[in-house]
Amino acid sequence: MSNTRKVAELADVSIGTVSRVLNNKPGVSEPTRQRVLAVAQELGYAAPKRVPVGRSQITHLGLLIRPTEPDPISNPFYSDIYHSVEQSCRDLQINLSFSALDMAGGRLRSLPVLTNDERIGGLILVGAIPEAVIESLLRALHARHGNNGFPLVLVDNFIPRSAWDAVVIDNVSGAALSVEMLTKQGHSHITLIGGPDHPSIVERTNTYAQTMRQNGLQPVVVFADGLDPQDGEAAVGEILRKQPTTTAIICSNDSQAVGALRRLNELGCAVPEEVSVVGFDDIAMAELTLPRLTTIRVDRVAMGRLAVELLLNRIRTPERAPIKSVVGVTLVERDSVCPPRSDGIAKIGTVPTPSHALAESRA
Repeated sequence: MSNTRKVAELADVSIGTVSRVLNNKPGVSEPTRQRVLAVAQELGYAAPKRVPVGRSQITHLGLLIRPTEPDPISNPFYSDIYHSVEQSCRDLQINLSFSALDMAGGRLRSLPVLTNDERIGGLILVGAIPEAVIESLLRALHARHGNNGFPLVLVDNFIPRSAWDAVVIDNVSGAALSVEMLTKQGHSHITLIGGPDHPSIVERTNTYAQTMRQNGLQPVVVFADGLDPQDGEAAVGEILRKQPTTTAIICSNDSQAVGALRRLNELGCAVPEEVSVVGFDDIAMAELTLPRLTTIRVDRVAMGRLAVELLLNRIRTPERAPIKSVVGVTLVERDSVCPPRSDGIAKIGTVPTPSHALAESRA
């Protein structure tokens, strides 16, 4: 009787793929499955009775996240997605393994331990993980387990012309809603605090600029290095120095907005009476700021659930076309926006700026 190594050799697949096929495990394309079964039968293996791949056979999934400081799970945006994925897996009695990717310079430095587990039938990748990192991960998985075309879903990330499913935010609608809400209030000097080269942030920035022009207004973007409160604080100093006529600030996310509100408060600039502030994401902190933050709500729980559903569907039907699932957004109006001053003069440019703030804005 020939062994599995011979089957793998003649079928031009790995031993891991042969094992998956002969044990009716998911994660193998139908043409590959049939090729392995045909070789096994020719060599005298009794082909196993085919059982349709269903949810009951999917026992383990993996979740990989882009590394963030100090802890990926403490990120107020991604933590909600992670907990939603975890709850969906628990409801389906599926085990979930979690790891942060070890990345540097847009490259994968080492493989996460969970990739050693052959029981994992698919991966959910959360955040702006570069295409080169994903390709490296898939090559390593293929080398280890023979899973050519390993099932995966991207969350809050999209790579054009790829074969990977994705769950993304309707950033276009969100950014347009922010600008249109402010222009209806009477604002014409609206500055955006930008951010890093993340697909979602790029979409928000581009849509802000396009919507401003459609309203006959000049877009102004002050770029920040990141999406954290300190980045919002630093950007306010830059706005004070370069865009003193600003009457409204749109932030790329709520964490930036928290920092912007803090700095404006330190400078004695009243929000929203003297300058309005808008965020994006509607994290829990948005209701706790003073004033409470007007923002764009993103349903992160729905994003997690959709990711699990898409991945399970991909495992069952590996040949289907890739799906891009866009999660809609809503405008949440709280207390950080009001019409500009009736005299049309922005107070932000006349606020006495403490010396430490000036020093930071020049840095």
